[in-house]
Amino acid sequence: MEKTLPQAFWDRIEKIYSAEDIEIIKAWYNTEKRKTSFRVNTIKTNETDLLELLKENNLEVTKVPYIENCYVLENGTEKDLWELELFENGKIYIQQIASQIPVQFMDLQENTKILDTTAAPGSKTSQIAAITKNTSEIIAVDNNAIRIDKLNYTLKKQGVKRSLVFKTDARKVHEPLGEYLELQGWSVNDTAQYFDNILFDAPCTAEWRFNLNKEKSFGFWSETIFKKAYRLSKSILEEIIPMLKVGGTLVYSTCTLAPEENEAITHFILSNYPDMELVPVTIDASNMRPGIKQFGKQVYRKEVVNTLRCLPSPETEGFYIAKFRKVVV
Repeated sequence: MEKTLPQAFWDRIEKIYSAEDIEIIKAWYNTEKRKTSFRVNTIKTNETDLLELLKENNLEVTKVPYIENCYVLENGTEKDLWELELFENGKIYIQQIASQIPVQFMDLQENTKILDTTAAPGSKTSQIAAITKNTSEIIAVDNNAIRIDKLNYTLKKQGVKRSLVFKTDARKVHEPLGEYLELQGWSVNDTAQYFDNILFDAPCTAEWRFNLNKEKSFGFWSETIFKKAYRLSKSILEEIIPMLKVGGTLVYSTCTLAPEENEAITHFILSNYPDMELVPVTIDASNMRPGIKQFGKQVYRKEVVNTLRCLPSPETEGFYIAKFRKVVV
């Protein structure tokens, strides 16, 4: 019997992608073994030294041209990297290619204040720390004790120094942030416009993770599952947008294909926050697509085409990315 996703899923996908793109997506979902990608942790090493170590271990890699310090393992498996001392020492971090893209768009500078809104397990938090050379104050938030443990483990192993981990609901970041500022003699009101950069890699339905060889990866899917994720993202954005400084950037991302969690959220921000300006994001790669203008009867604001869809393909996993800058109105 042919393994397949629900027809309702494909009916939705046909409203988003071309026939050619759908064939690429189907091939992705049928792939049993996917190549391993990783990031060089420049807090602890550099590309030249790391590549030499990989060569000594007979591992061949290819650099991803549009992401700093990102490589794909061409021979061997993830397990081969686990067995290396450079992995144990935190000199590399195994991370999907698309997952590394959002941080690239954050306009990061050294000695700034950065919020990673739903941060566990710390992939992007540690990436931010490496780009800012461990000089920026990074506040990383998650609300689950097990995920917090994973986050702390990642930050320690990757050598991240200036991070504060808050165990809290992302819809209530102002509470622990206010307490933190009071301890420094600041006013609780200083939580407004506190951050230079905010990353919101939103909790989502993770449709890129579907694998027809693993039914549990998609067995939860339904046509109504998106509503909860949409409401949650809206609530979190209502909390964190006021915390962004004028001139600061907010990068919103998901690892799903659903427009309700992607373009609809961008539409919501643009429609409700006149001080949030959409900044175009593009990547010159064959599997990148612009945001869609319409899904069913829902028509989005025209600016939404300046967001980015990464097509689930042999090149990258599926992802959606939108970048905003706060301006004076």
